[in-house]
Amino acid sequence: MQQHEFVAGGHRLSASSWGDLDAGGPVVVMLHGGLDCTSTWRNLPQAIAETTGLAVLSYDRWGYGRSDTLTAIRERSYRFEESGPVFAEVLRHFRIDSAVLFGHSDGGAMSLLAAAAHPRAVRAVCACSPTISLDLHMVRGMEVARQAFERGGLRERLMRHHGDKTDAMFRGWHAPWSTEDAVLWSMAEQLGGVRCPVAALFGQADPYGWRPSATALVTHGTMPLEVTALPGVGHDPQHKARDVVLSALHRLLLAMTSDPG
Repeated sequence: MQQHEFVAGGHRLSASSWGDLDAGGPVVVMLHGGLDCTSTWRNLPQAIAETTGLAVLSYDRWGYGRSDTLTAIRERSYRFEESGPVFAEVLRHFRIDSAVLFGHSDGGAMSLLAAAAHPRAVRAVCACSPTISLDLHMVRGMEVARQAFERGGLRERLMRHHGDKTDAMFRGWHAPWSTEDAVLWSMAEQLGGVRCPVAALFGQADPYGWRPSATALVTHGTMPLEVTALPGVGHDPQHKARDVVLSALHRLLLAMTSDPG
């Protein structure tokens, strides 16, 4: 594993890589969830590198992990900014012109947005529990998360990964999605612009819900699509159903290879 520091979006970001990023093949770029960072992937990046034979890059977005502390009020538009111009800077810095995106939750949604924004660079997307569409169940789940953060020990667990930026990080994630008008937010137009193969994996026991996001993918997506709903799995299929996720990633790479485009 190699550590990196670079600037994107005007902020210092931290990244880790496994394998040779300059090998010339596609690079698996991992986009973490809304309360996560590179360290919360655990040993998954290494497992992906070993399983696929591809180099893997994971970076902490602004406000997370080892990157700069979030200092601004975060609007819902941050997903478009992070997946659009900021992600373009990430690709340029690491000279990646062929990427396979692996995203979780917030990062899963951003992986799809990045595929729409960068169709030449993004060759495939594997998304675990992508929060593509919100309903009132998910909005109310944000209140449960707030209570867990304030009184249930979640803050202490997150501090192991984010340190003294934890409070700002949590507020930046919670505020945009915690009011009922969040259900009006949509990325339907962008889903229609994704052309690369997509594998989306959801847990049927996800406390944030999964059906609205799966429905949005099927309704608005025109890409080659595989959707899997896993019984007894929560919001983190990348950990609780890793073999299934890696198998889906393998099929995705085969589909990408067979695509003449």
